[in-house]
Amino acid sequence: MEAAFVPPFPGSIVKYLSPTSAFSKRHGTIFPFLAMRDGRVVGRIAAIINRSHNTLYNDRTGFFGFFECENNVETARMLFDAAAAVLQAAGLTSLRGPYNPSINDECGLLTEGFEHAPCLGLTWNPSYYAELLESAGFVSVRRLFGYNLPMHRLPNSPRLARIADRLAKRSSLRLRPMDFARLPEDLAIVGEVYNATLSRNWGFVPISMDDLFGAADDIRAIANPRLLLIAEAGDQDAGVALTLPNFNEILIRTKRVPHLLRFPLILWLMKTHRIKACRQTVLGVVPGFRDRGIHAWLVHTQFVIASQIHSDAALGWIEESNTEMIELVLQIGAEPKQTWAIFERQFA
Repeated sequence: MEAAFVPPFPGSIVKYLSPTSAFSKRHGTIFPFLAMRDGRVVGRIAAIINRSHNTLYNDRTGFFGFFECENNVETARMLFDAAAAVLQAAGLTSLRGPYNPSINDECGLLTEGFEHAPCLGLTWNPSYYAELLESAGFVSVRRLFGYNLPMHRLPNSPRLARIADRLAKRSSLRLRPMDFARLPEDLAIVGEVYNATLSRNWGFVPISMDDLFGAADDIRAIANPRLLLIAEAGDQDAGVALTLPNFNEILIRTKRVPHLLRFPLILWLMKTHRIKACRQTVLGVVPGFRDRGIHAWLVHTQFVIASQIHSDAALGWIEESNTEMIELVLQIGAEPKQTWAIFERQFA
C-alpha cells in the first residue's frame, strides 16, 4: 500500500454511484464496471453520461471516473473499452476524465507530486496511471495545479492588509461567516457566486442546489464557520471564500484498520486529532465586483483566520488558464505542490 494513499470515507463511493445520488437525479447516468481475475478485483471504472455538460456545450462528450487499476496495460484497456462501448452506444463521440463523477467533484489524474498525500477533495493515484491511459490511446488535454501555502512561516502580506483595511471601512461592504442556522440560504449564495465566477473554467458545469444540499451534512460535520466567508456589497452577494479542514489527515490514519472498525475510529479521531492543514475549496468574486480588491480582501482575511488554526493551506486545484489566480497565490507565498491532468480519447 502506497504511503501517500488515503482511503475514502466509508460508503462515499457507493453513495456517488447510487441511482438516487444528487448527480444521478440532476445531471446524468453512471455505469460502473469491475475487472476480475481469479475471483479478485483488479480494477474498476465508471462510464458517465453527463447530460448537464452536453446540453450546456451542445456536444457529445462521454466521461469516465472512479478509475483504479493494477499495473497491467491489458486490464486498463479492457476497462476503458467497456466504458467506451456504453458511451458509444449512447451516441457519444469521446471519453474524457477522470471525473468522480463531475468537474464539481474530485477530478483529474495526478501526474506530479506523488509523494504528497492528497488534501481533502483532491485525487491521488500511483505514478503508472498516466502510462496506462496513454497506452489506451488517451492524450492530456488540460492541466490543473495545486499549491501549498505554508502559513506557519509566512508573514501577513502588508499590501493585502492595506487593501483589506480600506475595504473594511466602506460601509457598503462587509464580510461575514456562513450561518449554519440558515445553511440552505447561505448555500444558495455559494452556488450563485460559484457558478458566476467559475464559468470561465474549461469544461465548467453549473453546480445545482441538489449538489450543494448533498454536501451540507459534510460541511456541518467538519467545517469551521469562521473559514466560510461571504462578501456582501449592500444587498448584493459579491464573493465567497470557503476553506475546509483537511479531513484526509484523519482518513489516512485508518487505512490499515479493518473495514468494520474504520468508522468508529474516524469518530474517535474527529474528537481527539488536531487537523494541521486546510484546503481552500472555493474562492470567487462575482464579475460585477472584480477589480475592486475583494479577491485580496477575502484572501487576506482567510489567511489571518486560518493561520490561527492550521499550519498549511492547500490552494487549488487551479485550472492552467487561470493565470490571474495563479499569479495571486504565488504573490502571497504559495509553493507548487501537485499537478493533475484531464485526459481524452476520441472514438474511431
